[in-house]
Amino acid sequence: MSAISCCASAFASLGRAAAKSAASRLRRLGLIPESVDWAQRAAVCERCHLKVVHKGISYCGRPFLEHVERDPTHEGCGCPTRAKAKSPTEHCPLDWAHRTARLLPDGCTCKWCNVYE
Repeated sequence: MSAISCCASAFASLGRAAAKSAASRLRRLGLIPESVDWAQRAAVCERCHLKVVHKGISYCGRPFLEHVERDPTHEGCGCPTRAKAKSPTEHCPLDWAHRTARLLPDGCTCKWCNVYE
């Protein structure tokens, strides 16, 4: 039974990644909006200890398809950082203390939602 749940989890992760990739393409075509502060968000990613550069592109951890099952707090989410920063619905997986970011009733605790330099 655990093999089925593992496969279902990986399939769900791949589906979410495909949806994010499609939204990124639509954003590049100008069909859906970008986050207004995406450059500041991307700059935060460029200074992050989880950043990995693979084939000239910055990622939040190793690229997603190289490591599908992961803990975003320790391994990053695997998204290209610029594309992730341009998405108005995305959040950084970490807070400024490098713990898992959380959505609280008074807001999100992630690095992007709590500007700190």
